[in-house]
Amino acid sequence: MSRLRVRIVHHGYFPARAGAEIMAQYLAESMSRRGHRVGLYSAAMDEQSTGWMAGAGVDVRTLPATTPAGDRPDLVHAVDSVSPEFPRAALRMAREWAVPFVYTPASAPQVWQDRPAILDVCRRADAVFVLTEAERRMFRDEGVAESALHLIGQGPHLSADPHPERFRARHGITGPMVFFLGRMMRSKGYALLLEAAHTVWRSHPDTRFVFAGPPWDDDRGEVFARYADPRIVDLGMLDEAGKADALAACDVFCLPSTVDVFPLVFVEAWANGKPVVTSTFPGGDEVVRAGVDGLIAEPTADGVAAAVRSLLDDPATAREMGAQGRVRAERELGWEAVADRVEAVYTALTAPAQAGPGQTWKRTG
Repeated sequence: MSRLRVRIVHHGYFPARAGAEIMAQYLAESMSRRGHRVGLYSAAMDEQSTGWMAGAGVDVRTLPATTPAGDRPDLVHAVDSVSPEFPRAALRMAREWAVPFVYTPASAPQVWQDRPAILDVCRRADAVFVLTEAERRMFRDEGVAESALHLIGQGPHLSADPHPERFRARHGITGPMVFFLGRMMRSKGYALLLEAAHTVWRSHPDTRFVFAGPPWDDDRGEVFARYADPRIVDLGMLDEAGKADALAACDVFCLPSTVDVFPLVFVEAWANGKPVVTSTFPGGDEVVRAGVDGLIAEPTADGVAAAVRSLLDDPATAREMGAQGRVRAERELGWEAVADRVEAVYTALTAPAQAGPGQTWKRTG
């Protein structure tokens, strides 16, 4: 296919690196490796991420206040929907440049700051990338054209050389380890898991519960203080190497989320051969195959404790679930497969502009 000029727009919560940040970065890097000229507009980015982007040939800039006259790409792609500011800006620039606009909402509607604004952007987009069939149904029911909705899934992207033994030695972990990685917000279930730990310890007293992720709830520190125990390890933010080490070191990955779409970290846990415990969010039973590669717990401390304890009670079953998850990640959920699906939509949308010199893409819907 022809080399495209792609401008990705993502607000970011840097230095926090949640799923949407990682998705935007992987998307930019993969398209650059495929020979496209890729730029990223963001609010801010930490030095490490900027270095990764530059090393992959991605041009990183802050979002301009007005549409740059001399920076016209072939396509604009916005990622994430927590705030409407950047998706709206991306749509405006695409229309002023007269190029296609595509959008990956990425986040669940419950965390959107302005639902009507986000839905308006989705309805006006030329393509909307969804992560699950449940998300596709939701957008279709909200008036987004079926023809604009494209299922792309998720893919892992981890350090190729994790060191689980080093991680366990550094934190004094010799017994079972349950790992939580995600934004520290109640809807992600960190408070539920903290409460569940005390029930799990009744039958597995040597289990360590390890938590990592960017702070979100204002009272996060108070919540951890309420459940203070030497067997609870609060790591705060982890770099990519630390995340890979922790995922490789754990016995169970637990993110008992009730508000989500398709957490990227689930695929990363499966890529490490770990069983996943989650809770009930729309489409969750599509993401986690209950009894096959993980368990879906009731959204209560007792429900989460029961799911975790059942896996710790039966390590052989836990390992088999992890193995099933690894097979699924390798066959269905690779990042290159995601990039293939995205690139195919890019190609279809930009084909009219490449049909001949002087032609300009025109929106048909």
